[in-house]
Amino acid sequence: MNGHYDLRFVALSVVVATIASYTALDLAARVSASGSSRMKSWAWLIAGAISMGTGIWSMHFIGMLAFHLPIPFAFDPTITLLSLIIAIGVSAIALLILRRPQLEMRNLITGATLMGIGISAMHYTGMFAMEMSPPIQYDPGLFVASCLIAFIASLAALWIAFWLRKTGAVLAKLGSAGVMGLAISGMHYTGMAAAQFAPDGVCLAAASGGIDSTVLAVTISGITVAIMSVTLIVSAFDAHFAASNARLTLWLQESKEAAEAGLRDNERITRELHAVQSDLVTTARQAGMAEIANNVLHNVGNVLNSVNVSAGLVTSKMRDSKALGLVKAVQLMNEHAADLGEFLTRDAKGKLLPDYLNKVVAALAAEQQSVVAELGSLTTSVDHIKDIVATQQSYAGAANVVEAVQVRELLEDALRMNAGALARHQVTVVREFADVPLLMLDKSRVLQILVNLIGNAKQAMDGVTDHAHLLTLRVEVADLSNERNLRIRVEDEGEGIAPENLARLFVHGFTTRKNGHGFGLHSCALAAKEMGGTLTAQSAGLGKGAAFTLDLPIKQVGISNEPVREPAHPLN
Repeated sequence: MNGHYDLRFVALSVVVATIASYTALDLAARVSASGSSRMKSWAWLIAGAISMGTGIWSMHFIGMLAFHLPIPFAFDPTITLLSLIIAIGVSAIALLILRRPQLEMRNLITGATLMGIGISAMHYTGMFAMEMSPPIQYDPGLFVASCLIAFIASLAALWIAFWLRKTGAVLAKLGSAGVMGLAISGMHYTGMAAAQFAPDGVCLAAASGGIDSTVLAVTISGITVAIMSVTLIVSAFDAHFAASNARLTLWLQESKEAAEAGLRDNERITRELHAVQSDLVTTARQAGMAEIANNVLHNVGNVLNSVNVSAGLVTSKMRDSKALGLVKAVQLMNEHAADLGEFLTRDAKGKLLPDYLNKVVAALAAEQQSVVAELGSLTTSVDHIKDIVATQQSYAGAANVVEAVQVRELLEDALRMNAGALARHQVTVVREFADVPLLMLDKSRVLQILVNLIGNAKQAMDGVTDHAHLLTLRVEVADLSNERNLRIRVEDEGEGIAPENLARLFVHGFTTRKNGHGFGLHSCALAAKEMGGTLTAQSAGLGKGAAFTLDLPIKQVGISNEPVREPAHPLN
């Protein structure tokens, strides 16, 4: 019995085989990409096996439906379902192999063999579902050829799928799907060619009410297209989300690494800040003692101003020195050391070099004379202050020594150190001193604070022209939190303090003066804290003066008048 093919169904079977192949290649990438999540990987494998197996099985049956015999024929539902299960199982084997990170030749051959056997079993099980009587006979040569084609097609499919899993090129995937679709179709139609139907054959499945071929064709086509379309759409969305998740993971990893690096930097910076803070404590204490020396120097004139001007001029001249031009000229000569004579006589730059060096030498000579003159002025100023510095040795030598102190005398010493500046700026001092007993104080530190505060008060009144310059010093014993404290208050009627600056006055480096360094008040607050006291500032605003209050715990002199010594910080 001879049959013939409906070419429309033949073409449809090839298209379905190609779509199934493309779906298989796409699923291979998804199964591999989902390997980081075990549950997700298995979900894709199961869904992929169903979609891929249905596609291969659909191609097979559409190809069989393209074949027409001169007798009615149909398919047994149970055996047909079995062939579908075989196709899904074959697809699962393929995807299990493609999950491996590396595809070894042994696994490739084993997988291709199992898939070839499975595809052949699916095909011939589907043929058996026709239940022909007498049974279908097969040409041995074509039968073996169809099985070999199934093996070769499986081998090629696995290798192509594994290769495309790494590249993911769409055009390459489409081309490979076309080749695989033709190979799968070739196996099917070779197997159909091997089938030999008896002239008086009857299809028992048609006689027993099997599935009609036309209904089967429509049903299979619709279900297959729907399953594979949904699979491809979901795969595309999953790939998109996986790529987004990979980018997010990378960003989070980079952010984590940056945060860890920032944390390490923060720990390092914290250690450095602790070291700097320790250095600043020493520097601030020394700066506070420097304030005393600075005020003493003001009593004999603006010697330090002269020193600063001379040092500034020397620094400026060194910064702008023509020596840099000489360095560049020497570098230029070194570059042409091999042909220096020719460079100086023929090169455009070289010809200019001798004249340029003459000018540089002249400029350096002038610089030297100017610097020597300024250094002479600086030496004179330094000699001028030597005697004054000697007067401070008693305080410097007694640094951080707790001893019996008469507060009134300490205040007079502080005023005496500022006497010249106060007189020059016509400042009137009002003394409001209560009777205070002899106290145990760190004389050097308290003096440092008082000299600084009096000097600041004088400067705050420099720009005031509408009223007299009045400085008030108050001393009393105050009761604070059930504790008696020595309170010294320095008040001025100067320019005042802006509200936003009050909280920053004692911060290291903060200053409202044009040429201030921000050490003075910071060192004073630090000294007060080290003595167990506080230094605070009050002001009603700009133009309304200011008041600084020093509170120190009272320690009256006992039976022994020996000084209690603390670690000394000598004045540098």
